[in-house]
Amino acid sequence: MTKFRVNVCLKPCATHEVNAALAAAMAPFDMNLSDDFNPHGEWDWWRIEAEPGHRFTVKPEHNGDPRLIYADDDREPLRCDGGPRGLLDFDATRRQAVDQARAEWQAEQLDFRRLLADHPPAQPLTAFLARHNADPEGYPREQAVADHHTQPLVRALNHRSAWDRYPNLGVWALGPDSDPITRYTRGPQPEIDEAAAWAVTRYALLTLEGEWIDPTRLGSFAEPHPGEAAPAAYARQSSTYLDGLHEDCVIVTLL
Repeated sequence: MTKFRVNVCLKPCATHEVNAALAAAMAPFDMNLSDDFNPHGEWDWWRIEAEPGHRFTVKPEHNGDPRLIYADDDREPLRCDGGPRGLLDFDATRRQAVDQARAEWQAEQLDFRRLLADHPPAQPLTAFLARHNADPEGYPREQAVADHHTQPLVRALNHRSAWDRYPNLGVWALGPDSDPITRYTRGPQPEIDEAAAWAVTRYALLTLEGEWIDPTRLGSFAEPHPGEAAPAAYARQSSTYLDGLHEDCVIVTLL
């Protein structure tokens, strides 16, 4: 089972009570709760740990507050792994996530312009699929994909040297739906919106009421908006839930 992170929400408690409160909240979801299979099992081990670079931002006036929770001594300035809601600055956390997403997009675009300068232009997969759709028998989809992949610009992205020459693009493992040209000619807004949506929330949320919520199990959360994917609905509603918690409630990110 892969690792993931969960935001656990606790009723107001003293710092020395947090570990016991976390253990009690997480207990019903222990995969090894009994000798039989636990249908509600979600974890087989856990520890306090938010992802470096993605921890909660601390309000400056609460820097050093003993109620803040840290996983270890590898601390970032004005960042923490949890604490009372009132000490955490979710708006700043989102702004920093957006700034990081924008910087990553700009670095990616710089490398893509360098790639374009080194190779002849290429068409996106959508152009080849349009030809396939116009003549499915005369131009099979497999041929459309192959023609897209044989373009020097696309082929370069499938080579190990891409790591060295264009480190912000990485190496593509090309498949039947791979379309790096469309990806690198997109605008930054989708990534910025996603960064803001996921800046505070994690893969799963354990509510004060003891309900486990994740993109595959929205539980008591409302249904997705028309056309909204379940992960987007989860991120939106998880953020709204966390924003609305009382300032004394404790939020802790677990790995």
